[in-house]
Amino acid sequence: MDSGTLHGIATIFAMVAFLSICWWAYKPSNKQRFEADGRLPLDSDPLYKPRADKTSGDTQK
Repeated sequence: MDSGTLHGIATIFAMVAFLSICWWAYKPSNKQRFEADGRLPLDSDPLYKPRADKTSGDTQK
């Protein structure tokens, strides 16, 4: 087995791994989880919370 064959096998393995990750990331059943994970930085941001409180109908004194 020469180095060209090993490079080809490594390329195929990398392509299969990449396509598997893409399939997992764009799978419709994961969308809700990823949307919630994307909101995590905003949920813990103190500047964002007052805006969220205003929209919920609370009044600040």
